[in-house]
Amino acid sequence: MKIFFLIFFLITLSSIFASNAESSSKYDGAYTYTHFCKGDNNSKFDGSQFIIKNGIISNDRGGGGRWVIKKEFKVDDEGKIKFKGIRKDRKYTVKGKLIIEGGNITGKLSAKRHPKSSGGSYKKCEMVFKRVGNVPEKISFEDSREIVEINILSKNTNDDITLLNNDGKDQEVRVELRNLDSISNGLIIIVPSSTPNMEDELYYEKQVSGFKYATAIVYGAEPRYQKKFTGSYTSSMILYDAISTINKISEKFSKPKEVIIMGSSTGSLAVFKSGWQDLRDKYPALKLITMGFMINAACPDQSDAKYNDNIKIYAINGKQDESTPPWTCKNLKNSSNNPNLHLLTYSGGHHFESAMYPPSKYDMNSMHALPTCSLNYKANLHQIIKRRDGSLEWDGEKKGYKKKQKKWFNKNCIDKGTLQGYEEYGAKNFWADVKSIIVEKKDLKSLKGYTN
Repeated sequence: MKIFFLIFFLITLSSIFASNAESSSKYDGAYTYTHFCKGDNNSKFDGSQFIIKNGIISNDRGGGGRWVIKKEFKVDDEGKIKFKGIRKDRKYTVKGKLIIEGGNITGKLSAKRHPKSSGGSYKKCEMVFKRVGNVPEKISFEDSREIVEINILSKNTNDDITLLNNDGKDQEVRVELRNLDSISNGLIIIVPSSTPNMEDELYYEKQVSGFKYATAIVYGAEPRYQKKFTGSYTSSMILYDAISTINKISEKFSKPKEVIIMGSSTGSLAVFKSGWQDLRDKYPALKLITMGFMINAACPDQSDAKYNDNIKIYAINGKQDESTPPWTCKNLKNSSNNPNLHLLTYSGGHHFESAMYPPSKYDMNSMHALPTCSLNYKANLHQIIKRRDGSLEWDGEKKGYKKKQKKWFNKNCIDKGTLQGYEEYGAKNFWADVKSIIVEKKDLKSLKGYTN
């Protein structure tokens, strides 16, 4: 009997080692993907990438970032792969094989999308993987500084009129504070873009961490986000989060001498709105904001809202960005005649400023809206979305802002394809300019990205 158990133990042990040996690193890299399920109108892609590192598959949760893989799943030496994951609120089982052809690695995988509730039937899906680069290098955000975490009570203000009226359901939001010993000098608030992936925002904080300001990273997308380009998370919510952050810090610690607000993409639109006089009259906390950085600036073409004279806004874009193109900010500058709106452009495309992205490349699956539709604001803060070909428009004052507007926007404005990724030369110039503006107080025309 002892011999039997010894043999059984050795067989089991050898099978464990064999299993561990099965994972193969020759398929390591970053993979874009699309997937199409039976009954869907089109293929799905949320902007994230699957990463295979040391033969283990994960998802970087970039872009829309809706894939969650909780366990370790391996790719074997023949390229065979099987994993389970969750996308949005659905569970998937995926299996297939990656194939190496010359310098390319691709794979057509089959998947099952399981029903939301028990008893339903699954849907058959197909996924296509394509290797687009090496495993991205991760930047460490660890340092010796103390991180203080607070919770703020914000609101789900769906649109600007809801924000102006202080309406909306209460929402608790997490905020990380650093450099609190410098709060008397001022506060830099970094708001999210449009997804719960906060690596960019952590990277931004790292770039300004030596400026002798306290910093706050607001995790507002975390409890709200559903998917990109929906009403689940809006620039109005982002701005309310910033207001609540200023109030909480002033109450709990000390009132900052000044506040600088920084945000990318959807967050950049919240930065722009922080200068609207009607909102500053409604919320005294906004009067502390003296400066805003609209990174990957999602500029409206026109804004007739009264703008405060005491805030300087910097609209930052990559020169080759087709997602948040710099010409929309030029349109805003020309239409608003705002002397405190300054345009800065740098070499590169979308997300040129963030080393959290791989080097610039054209991404045909990356979604955008501004090249197709323009954002416009009336003097009373109501929004009009217009197709650039002049065929259609959505007047929020007449038609409303909720589900019907989002459906119309998705149908008539969303397109795909842009140059996206880190551009070292442009990024270095941009972050040097940020220091020149905040710390060195240099003249606008001396900035490397000066445009207007």
